[in-house]
Amino acid sequence: MKNAIGVNKLKSTLALLRFEGSDNQRFEVKAAAGGFPESIINTLCAFANTPGGGVLILGVDEKNDFKVVGVFDPKTCQQTLANNAKNGFNVAIELSMSLIEVGDKKVVWAEVFESDKQVKPVKLRGNKRSFIRLYDGDFELSELDEQMFIAARGMSQHDEEAVAGTSRDDLNQQLVESFIQNRKEHSRIIAQMSDDEVLLRTGVVTSSDVLTKAGLFALGKYPQQFFPNYSIKASVRKQPKLSSSVRAMNVQVFDGPIPTMLDEALEWVKSNSDELVLNLPSGHVRTVREYLPVVVRELIGNALIHRAVNSISMTQDVSLIIEDNRLIISNPGGLYGIHVNELGRTGSVTRNSRLADICQYVRSPDGMNIIEKLGSGIPMILAELAALDIPSPRFIDGGIYFTVILASAAAREVAPQIGAGLLSNTELIVRVLKKGPLSKVEIHQFTGLSYGQVKYALAKMMDTKLVTKIGKDKSPDTKYVLTEG
Repeated sequence: MKNAIGVNKLKSTLALLRFEGSDNQRFEVKAAAGGFPESIINTLCAFANTPGGGVLILGVDEKNDFKVVGVFDPKTCQQTLANNAKNGFNVAIELSMSLIEVGDKKVVWAEVFESDKQVKPVKLRGNKRSFIRLYDGDFELSELDEQMFIAARGMSQHDEEAVAGTSRDDLNQQLVESFIQNRKEHSRIIAQMSDDEVLLRTGVVTSSDVLTKAGLFALGKYPQQFFPNYSIKASVRKQPKLSSSVRAMNVQVFDGPIPTMLDEALEWVKSNSDELVLNLPSGHVRTVREYLPVVVRELIGNALIHRAVNSISMTQDVSLIIEDNRLIISNPGGLYGIHVNELGRTGSVTRNSRLADICQYVRSPDGMNIIEKLGSGIPMILAELAALDIPSPRFIDGGIYFTVILASAAAREVAPQIGAGLLSNTELIVRVLKKGPLSKVEIHQFTGLSYGQVKYALAKMMDTKLVTKIGKDKSPDTKYVLTEG
């Protein structure tokens, strides 16, 4: 029975990798049929440095459509892997290994656990090189990357640090007035304070009348005078269908305080994307931007507020890229106090609590909130996208960087033409299940259907015996497979 569970786990994972066409951030596949692959040591290091760790699958040939080929010697393979994990690095790496039998072939499944942040970055014992897992590969850390790991070991209160050489004269008076008014409206205690005391008590200034980083970034006239890289660098990596005058905006740096950068970045995304006419499941037609403004505002706002602001990270900017029908937003500093799988499911945890608190009461030049109530952003994003059947964003926590990949609204049109019509939801699901057992979440990701559509369609398919369920009811790990016959 245990091996059967392992086989199902392996099959569903390989189905995912076949669909994606390569390894991904979570899984690395090696054939290991002729011996122990030397590159595995880099992957061990990368998984140990990456939030959530990762899984090594030995005995599967990626170049042959992820065919199970079996490892060269199961016992020797596991012993070599364990020895490398224990002795190959500056600290021991924790592993959990199991052997999965597929016919007469044996596959080693090795889960590599993330190392404690106090010992990161993990380095190879011999050459002192260090790696991290991004997308589908192992990338060597630069000296700056290593310093960012070290800086992340301590408690994060960097947004409360005083900025030498600043004073209240460096504050944007219009933003300050709006902030103080909104802050007083939301607290009877603060409403009784003088304006100067409000700025002190809310962490905008210190007792020496020097601005904090939080105060400077949210309410400053020009924060880049003191921190040149507290900015957004935006670019388009495609040939836009826009006028020549708009193309000149494709590569741009946005500066100023957070409210100004946010508004200008939103306008840039709008200028470099199209309007789409969507046919909704209800039968109605709706015209929307390629990237929903309410979603983009939240994601860029999060990148500016939750980015790392320690001395090392302040040499890095927030990146905004449009390419291949997707918007990529990346900021220095990985997730803080939360795992990527918990986004939208648990309360908010923020690296820069003072900055986040100030920005809740700051309005951008267009009168919009910078952020809403903490913890509400991700659920709102998922709900807005699901309402239009647009795929959910992909969140990637690289430990020292955090990246969000947002699909264009055009990505919802995933069904290929068949004659004069489109594939139905059932036909789409049948198509992806031909690759192997999948969970509801995986089917949602593969088809572009909303989670609700997948749930409804699977229930009907179960009733008609078209699919069979593997696993317990209501478990997120439950898989669905096409019924034979």
